[in-house]
Amino acid sequence: MKSHVADYRTRTYCARIEPVGDQPVVRLTSYPVALKMSNGEVYQATSGYEFSGMAATSDMSGSGVDLDGILQAGAITLDDLQVGAYDNARVYVFATSWAAPVEDEEELALMFFGKVDITDHRYRVQLMSMADVLSQKVGRNYSPSCPWTLFDQHLGGSLIATDRSRCTGPRANPDGPQLADYLVTGALTAVASQYQFTDSSRAEADDWFGYGEIRFTTGNNAGLKPTQIKVFAGGVFTLHEALPYPAQVGDEYEAIPGCRKRREDCRDKYGNTVNSGGQPDVPSKTQYTQRGRGA
Repeated sequence: MKSHVADYRTRTYCARIEPVGDQPVVRLTSYPVALKMSNGEVYQATSGYEFSGMAATSDMSGSGVDLDGILQAGAITLDDLQVGAYDNARVYVFATSWAAPVEDEEELALMFFGKVDITDHRYRVQLMSMADVLSQKVGRNYSPSCPWTLFDQHLGGSLIATDRSRCTGPRANPDGPQLADYLVTGALTAVASQYQFTDSSRAEADDWFGYGEIRFTTGNNAGLKPTQIKVFAGGVFTLHEALPYPAQVGDEYEAIPGCRKRREDCRDKYGNTVNSGGQPDVPSKTQYTQRGRGA
């Protein structure tokens, strides 16, 4: 039973989005005007958003909710979504009375910020219920490729969750490769597109930065999340995804090499075989299910 139910005659819905990082909390209401709660917090009504319906069930199945909104100043912006500022943010949905609004008066759901789709300056976010955590697979699977993230962190200093942070130990080589030892900086000398650009001063071998990351420190893309490098050859970087904004000659960047999750990469490129998480010698299903043949 709920401890309290909002007055059905003046009932309205509100949501509070609390990011994992340092971004500000977003407070939204479905009421036509902003609501000031009893604790002084203001829930905005001018952010151009709406929720899909939320269903309650008597079993343990999770309920998915879509949050539709408009990318605009004062609300969730395009840069916020592209840099992942709200990834895994907690979303508290509750009902209250617009006549006497109280924060978290009738708690409806605790959800998590999920997949984001952006189309024509509108976004749609899939909000996942806490019950969905119970359906997630846990533990490790055998795979020929390594599951760890190189350096145990991304450019910009964001550390990786424990289930992906084993590249630097704790094994025979607890230190492992350190990001600071491989980080390089430079500036663009030519730009072909938002997918491809060149730094002619780069002398690293082909594919050195393949599957690595690049992040811009100046220009239109400065401060945005790092982008994965698909191919590197002869000073030319090709990305998996287009940059959010066009790059310009002279834009400065920082980059780290990549690892294609193969044992030879870990051995020959980083001397870190002891921390490799792949099992390339385990026979595959097609091998151990083959029928024997006579002489």
